[in-house]
Amino acid sequence: MFHLFSLQRFRQLTLLLLLFLMAKSISAGNEPDTLLREKSPYLVIGKIEINGNKLTRRKIITRELKFHEGDTVLSSALPTFLVTGKENVFNTRLFNFVTFDTVRIPGTVVLDIHITVIERWYIWPIPYFEIGDRNINVWWETRDFSRLTYGVDFTFFNVRGRNETLKILTHFGFNKKFGFNYTVPYVNEKQTVGLGFGAEVDLNHEVPVTTIENQPVFEKDASSYLKQLRCGYLELRVRPNIYALHTLRCSYYSYYFADRVLAIPGFSLSNSNFQNFFSFNYLYKDDHRDIHYYPLTGYYFDAELNFSVPYSFTHNGYLKINLRKYWQLSKRWYFASGFTGKGSIEQEQPYFLAQGLGYGRDMVRGYEYFVIDGQHFALLKNNLKFALFPSRVCKLKFIHSSKFNTLPLALYLNLYMDLGYVYNYGSSNQRTHADYGNTLQNQLLAGFGSGLDFTTYYDIVIRMEFSVNAMGRPGFYLHFIAPI
Repeated sequence: MFHLFSLQRFRQLTLLLLLFLMAKSISAGNEPDTLLREKSPYLVIGKIEINGNKLTRRKIITRELKFHEGDTVLSSALPTFLVTGKENVFNTRLFNFVTFDTVRIPGTVVLDIHITVIERWYIWPIPYFEIGDRNINVWWETRDFSRLTYGVDFTFFNVRGRNETLKILTHFGFNKKFGFNYTVPYVNEKQTVGLGFGAEVDLNHEVPVTTIENQPVFEKDASSYLKQLRCGYLELRVRPNIYALHTLRCSYYSYYFADRVLAIPGFSLSNSNFQNFFSFNYLYKDDHRDIHYYPLTGYYFDAELNFSVPYSFTHNGYLKINLRKYWQLSKRWYFASGFTGKGSIEQEQPYFLAQGLGYGRDMVRGYEYFVIDGQHFALLKNNLKFALFPSRVCKLKFIHSSKFNTLPLALYLNLYMDLGYVYNYGSSNQRTHADYGNTLQNQLLAGFGSGLDFTTYYDIVIRMEFSVNAMGRPGFYLHFIAPI
């Protein structure tokens, strides 16, 4: 009885083992990816299918990928390649949305990639309004509508489906500007060399001529143009890989200044009404940010070298660098830090070409109402960010066009602190900065505060910030670019 029970039990165990092995075999047959992953650490990229690119050429999209059809890649590296590929395609700024999907061919190590894009609207007759001040916060103090410039910027993105851009400028009103520029990112088969060129005419009734008490002072004549500028440029663009870009630009400037402007000490280094010169500029960029217009992770570096000839007119040689780093601390927390430094070759520069802190992104937050002139400056910005409303997509059913009905939205709460320093030598044909009351030169600047950032499609950023500077002055400010 004991032997019979043992034999029967042995048969049962054997049968159960066979059934288990069969089930395992069937399961493995139903999951070839698992079996293949165990057998091979490599994958072969099969077909790369792209859908939704009605205008954009296929090679403009594949140029942004780290892999191509037939490439062999490590299985462990593929997720990173897919994420960076999606980011790189989106950063061409040709699409509102980009999605990547993969399809494994059963029984092989071949993986097909399916890319779906939603193209942007590429033709924009954008109304143009410019205030006769450095930023909207300064203009809002007077709200002087007579100092508005208005017009239309006709911008054609993705011309010929090759990511080429044509912009035509037509500005009227207080100041006038007419011009165009055209950018061709690639002119060779390998898509590594591009060109850009353009020309412009500026006519100004009002010209900033000096800085007193940290505020720009303007000369104004409603009946004549105090400054006239005619310029043109040609640039060579070299992009050897996805992240690096070299730009070499040669520009020609022809200025006319009225006598009353040239009479201002330090405005120009020449008494000639007509000042013509060439400017040579080299810019190198290394861009590893996840989303260019509002980055959350990655890093960015650029270096710019500029000089002009004939040297007697300009004395405007300088070297400028930017370094920015972005971290994701946890699911909703982010931190960013950015450094900008500029060093001028000469101690004495003409006012109309010199630029310190207080323009564009080069400002200490809390000092939006001030200009700090100098030959050298350093700027450090720090941002702690919390995603109140993480990026998500809303559908607008009443809009039928896919270019506008899919709306990405995000809202971020910020805490920040900026530090800056501007060094000014003074000028041989001006009084010292102390005589002019420019007390913010040659001293440490600091600003801190909090704000809300709103982002949506077509690279729209709206920043509302409340800042306090080192002088104890609070203020509410509005901006339309990422802070770092």
